[in-house]
Amino acid sequence: MLRLLDDQILRFFAYLHASGLRENTLVVFTSDHGDYAGDYGLQRKGVEIPECLIRIPLIFSGPGVKSMPSARPEFVSIVDLMPTLCEAVGAETPFGVQGRSLWPLLTGAEFPASEFRSIYAEQGFGGMHYDEDERPPLHFPYEGPTFDELNSVTQSGTMHMVRMGKWKLAFDMMGSGQLYDVEQDPGELADLFDRPELRDVRLAMAEELLRWSIRTEDDLPSGSYFAKRTARNWFAAAE
Repeated sequence: MLRLLDDQILRFFAYLHASGLRENTLVVFTSDHGDYAGDYGLQRKGVEIPECLIRIPLIFSGPGVKSMPSARPEFVSIVDLMPTLCEAVGAETPFGVQGRSLWPLLTGAEFPASEFRSIYAEQGFGGMHYDEDERPPLHFPYEGPTFDELNSVTQSGTMHMVRMGKWKLAFDMMGSGQLYDVEQDPGELADLFDRPELRDVRLAMAEELLRWSIRTEDDLPSGSYFAKRTARNWFAAAE
């Protein structure tokens, strides 16, 4: 699969160069999600939100984009793509879009570091978690060798997550929490949520998660009331 992607990207860039479009084309390489590749004995996606599912590639190349010596440290999201592309081509970001423009980061302009100090993600279609002995309808039979982690059972409930610095905090709809030090524990095997010495860390992360939860509330439709918007959808002030 990786070789197939490499070959097709090579074909695409070869066409851009041959057609003379390369210097006027902004290329973004990304993914909608990661996949389990044997992690925890799983494949595909759907079970909670570990780093292997939510940490995806995001590479920009094209006019105006400055090359960087290494990966950027800022926390960004796939929802930031649309506002970034809008600013790059001089279009207005539509009302209701929750992402932020990354164009200043890509072009070497000034930006408030606190705007990108953390990032937020969600998982699950809602409701309650199914118990182990429950059998809701699936797209494959429970009996037999067929198995797919992306199903009604694994997607049940709701989980919200925030990453800030080396810490990662997740809560589900029942208030069950998880806290990981992803630098020391990249596999997220040691849940530190109940460690008393990390109370201040847990509180700071919970406040950050609450901030994101409020910030991403839907402000559509617009009609009688119009929410005040900021430049580039940034909430942090210039530093």
